Amino acid sequence: MRAARWLLAGTAVAVVLLVLGVALFGPLFAGEPERIAGLPYSAPTADSPLGTDSAGRDVLDRVLAGGRPLVAVPVVATILATVLGLVLGLVGGYFAGITDAVVSRLDYLLLGLPPVLILLVLLHGWGYSATTMIIVVVLTGTPFVSRVTRAETLRAVEDGYVVAAYAGGDSHLSVIVREILPNIVRPVLADFGTRLAIAVTLTAAAAFLGFGSSGPNWGAMISQNVEGIQLTPWGVAVPAILLGVLTVAANLGIDRIVGRVLR
Repeated sequence: MRAARWLLAGTAVAVVLLVLGVALFGPLFAGEPERIAGLPYSAPTADSPLGTDSAGRDVLDRVLAGGRPLVAVPVVATILATVLGLVLGLVGGYFAGITDAVVSRLDYLLLGLPPVLILLVLLHGWGYSATTMIIVVVLTGTPFVSRVTRAETLRAVEDGYVVAAYAGGDSHLSVIVREILPNIVRPVLADFGTRLAIAVTLTAAAAFLGFGSSGPNWGAMISQNVEGIQLTPWGVAVPAILLGVLTVAANLGIDRIVGRVLR
């Protein structure tokens, strides 16, 4: 039983690493993604192992080149959302009163807006760009991080060591940085995986809806090739599977790493 669990865990890790490797380093091994390799929706051949897409382009080349956009922007945006939410949650939870009320109202306002609505409004208003997608992720992710941080901060400020540090004359900044922050960082970092998974999904959704550049993108590939799925499914199935594994890896993988490092 133990050997079976290790085998299952090892297989899962290998699959996750493979998908991350394809997303990050695939463009180095891809051919010309815009090259016409045959008729639209052609079956796999020796030259095109996954067949061609709706425009006759090689699916494998576009798969190899289409994962990096779904990693770079979400990672940067999620880091910004986590930092901002951490600051807001710490400030609100520690100082309480009016400060906490203002932070909480801002959180509730953003939490009441569906992420897809924010995505569509900003994309239609500003157009697709890395900056727009970062703003979307920050607006949708920050309030969740802020609520998690606030809850942990409220719990921490009641602990004896925090009260003793404050009574001993330590400044507010010193108490927050030296006493509270180290004791709340684990749940915040664990939540990072969830925020990153949602950021990947939003970025893929923007591409699926037709926003963004004409370059290869796993989300866009699903939308572009769905009409020919009965002729050749690989243009839809492969990017969809890779995108699903990438999302799960972002969530579960980071949670496991945090648990190992900070336990």
